[in-house]
Amino acid sequence: MMDSLNQAHIAGLRWTILRTLMVGGHIGATDKMCLDVGRAEYIGVGLPRIRTELDYLESRRLVEIKRSDVHPWRAKLTRHGRDFVDHEVEAEPGITRPPPLTPLD
Repeated sequence: MMDSLNQAHIAGLRWTILRTLMVGGHIGATDKMCLDVGRAEYIGVGLPRIRTELDYLESRRLVEIKRSDVHPWRAKLTRHGRDFVDHEVEAEPGITRPPPLTPLD
């Protein structure tokens, strides 16, 4: 069963996935870890939606995925994905990226 997220929520979920992978560092995170974080922000998100968005992010060359039929998928950011999350490159359409944080004076 697919969830009922609208396009704005999907774009936000993609950012949530990217941030989750950033926290995972060089080992990344599993699809189930991304699911847990995604569900904390978006009610009703399912594993098929997480995998669909991971596929999308991979097609944009932001993540690398190791797929398995019996184990959770494992994903990690590419160099371009890290630059995107760190606001070093222009925003990609289809991903809701908040503005960078500015230091307090």
